[in-house]
Amino acid sequence: MAIERIHVRSFIQAFFPFLFVFGALFLLIWPTVEGIVSRWVKFDESYSHGFLLFLVSVVLTVRAAKRTSPVTGFYPWWLAPFALALIAYGLGDLLRLQALRELTVVPLLLGALVILLGWRQVRAFIIPVGVLFFAVPVWDYLSWTLQLVTVETNKLLLGLFDINFEVEGVFVYLIGVGAFEIAHGCSGLRYLLVGQSLAVLYGELNFRCVRSRIVFFLIAVALALLANWIRVFVIIYMGYETNMETGLIEDHDNFGWWVFAATLVPLFIIGRKLEVTRIEQQATGSEVEAGPAKLGRRWPGALVAAALPLLVLGFLPNSDGYVLEEPERFAIDFEHNRYAPLFGNHLNGWRPQVRNPDVAFVQTMFDRQSVAEGSGPEKSLFLGVYGYEYQRHRAELVQYWNRLYERDEWVPERFFRMSSPGGTPLQGLTLKNPRSGKNVHIAYTYYVEGLWETDQLRAKLAQVAGFFNPRTDASLMVFGVACEKCNGEDALAMFVDNTMPAIVRKIDQRFRH
Repeated sequence: MAIERIHVRSFIQAFFPFLFVFGALFLLIWPTVEGIVSRWVKFDESYSHGFLLFLVSVVLTVRAAKRTSPVTGFYPWWLAPFALALIAYGLGDLLRLQALRELTVVPLLLGALVILLGWRQVRAFIIPVGVLFFAVPVWDYLSWTLQLVTVETNKLLLGLFDINFEVEGVFVYLIGVGAFEIAHGCSGLRYLLVGQSLAVLYGELNFRCVRSRIVFFLIAVALALLANWIRVFVIIYMGYETNMETGLIEDHDNFGWWVFAATLVPLFIIGRKLEVTRIEQQATGSEVEAGPAKLGRRWPGALVAAALPLLVLGFLPNSDGYVLEEPERFAIDFEHNRYAPLFGNHLNGWRPQVRNPDVAFVQTMFDRQSVAEGSGPEKSLFLGVYGYEYQRHRAELVQYWNRLYERDEWVPERFFRMSSPGGTPLQGLTLKNPRSGKNVHIAYTYYVEGLWETDQLRAKLAQVAGFFNPRTDASLMVFGVACEKCNGEDALAMFVDNTMPAIVRKIDQRFRH
């Protein structure tokens, strides 16, 4: 019993510094971790493997700890990179750059470990902890590039067959048959992330040579991309052959996973061949585990490593803030009462999805001057203004939950540029509902801390430039027109010209300090 108590006490003494340091770190990064996990629970998206990958990471970490029996110490020279990662995280919080915060989570975890274990011991934990990076939702920025690559690849494949088609942006038009959009879900991002994760895990469990791991990883990436290209091509080809009546169009997700699973067969055959190569056998036979580190001053290390994230947390403003259950009504008065409200707040079933704004004006309306006596309105108009006093967790202008349209219901048909009378840029977009066949013409712009942008990424970066002025607000303005006989783009331009000045004045009065 005495020996057992000694082992328990030794375990607690060795484990407690890690608990102390990681407890302080999670106080800082918890809002970001919560946002990452919220993407894992959306099981129909690219990060639904997150929980499984987290479990695998825990198992591999325990396995590495049992194999190496690490000894806690204090390695002060690693405080510098840990502090730099904390500064990067703090900047991401101040500038409301969610991607920057997410990018630093895994380096912060490894940084806390290396301060207590040193480089010789922490090498065994790099892959077990680092594999979580494939579940961090920063990979979405690759999606557009992957979409374009998929389009070009299928353009090449379709050209080998006697198929009359045209390609415009991410749309493939089968002349006389129908059209396919190579949307976000068709980019192949989910297969790429799963393929990368499997490759890293296989390498951790079966390879000892770094070159073998790199070769296997690159092959896994190539096969994951190939699986998506094959999936998209087969769906488009079958749509052409069956006049858009193939069941693969509706069941494209399951079909894609079957194709991906098929590519795993050659991948693991190649992996097995790499395991028995001469260089792998030599590396396995000569493997020597890193010896334990000196005990050192583990408690001073734990105290210093825990103090740094708490110090950053103390300097940061409250990132949660208060989220209103219902946004404040944002009253806008238009000259001469030109526009009158219509019942409802959508156009042909379309409306933007915007989460937790502080103030909002959402109204469907018609133009009094365009209505002939005794007749109904020729066109329906939509105006949405969504404003944030300041951007914080769960209340950000550009976030995953804020969408101009639902991709399952609306398909972009045309993109065009517009500008207001004052020269403010707007992005124009014509949407079509495939089920109803109805069109909606919309224009939108972002107004971030006094700066105008039409691109989501640039709207995020506008917070960096806006950091040096007194404004903290961010707003989205969306204009919409639905009509059958009129020129939608011209009607939209007239609507923007007549309403934009009043909207900007109201926003400036509300938010300018």
